[in-house]
Amino acid sequence: MAKKKVNLSSSISASSNNLLKAGNGAALTQDLGALLSGSNNSDVNIFKETEIKVQDIINNPFQPRIEIKEDSLIELSQSIESEGQLQPIIVQKHKKKFIVIAGHRRLAAHKLIKKEKIWASIVDMPYSDTIENNQLLFRQATIENIQRENLYPLELALACKEAIDKKLYKSVSDISKAINKSKTYLSKVMSILKLCKTIVNDLSTDKTVKDLDALYELQKIKDEKKQEKLYFLFKDKKITRDDIRLEIKSQKGDVPTSTVNYKCSKGKLSLAIDLNKIDSKKASELENKIELLIKEYI
Repeated sequence: MAKKKVNLSSSISASSNNLLKAGNGAALTQDLGALLSGSNNSDVNIFKETEIKVQDIINNPFQPRIEIKEDSLIELSQSIESEGQLQPIIVQKHKKKFIVIAGHRRLAAHKLIKKEKIWASIVDMPYSDTIENNQLLFRQATIENIQRENLYPLELALACKEAIDKKLYKSVSDISKAINKSKTYLSKVMSILKLCKTIVNDLSTDKTVKDLDALYELQKIKDEKKQEKLYFLFKDKKITRDDIRLEIKSQKGDVPTSTVNYKCSKGKLSLAIDLNKIDSKKASELENKIELLIKEYI
């Protein structure tokens, strides 16, 4: 297919229709424009479409997805076999190979059904190990996964950490602007990495726990053994997020920890009873008796 030329000195929006079909739309058009605008030639080729060998493509090094759901991948591969590939993947030349910018799942599906070639849009600027180029790879891989299939919290946390470690971005605030997620949300996501190794390892292999708020609360618990115990109780649905918060409050001394806490001072009476520490039948009887006493005197 012939290369498409766009005059960047006037606008890069002329390519947006094709890019919308091929990748992440406006965000990708903006990123490619920023990358290509560094060229000395203001009249540059944004991409060409062709078939390339699957074996010549390497994964995006900033791909945040630890693994793709098998059933989702099988469904996509069956669709490609029956209907054909509806959208090209987007790649960038790297020596004698190509790096995926957008279309990681489509590439994986082609590998699953052992297809030798894949339809691709090739960005007409070779990969260079620069901050701008690597920002494009990180941003597009992350946005694509967030939009099409929610990333697990740990996957996003690891991706953001890598982006900061490799100095693509200076802070969580910078990343939040790049991928259009709030700083508060990303700060919670990053806090997952403060969890003990046992929990982090379990999160990387078992995607059962997806509750970001619960994980955020757990990392506040400094005792790793207690943190680990509560995590697995939560995973097994034996406790709730509120139970974790209550445990944190008890550590701070905000809630009573003994079975009965009674206090009477300056005409005020307070009574706190942990019914979980009492036989369920007796706890029910106690509740009823207290209710009757309250009704009798108040």
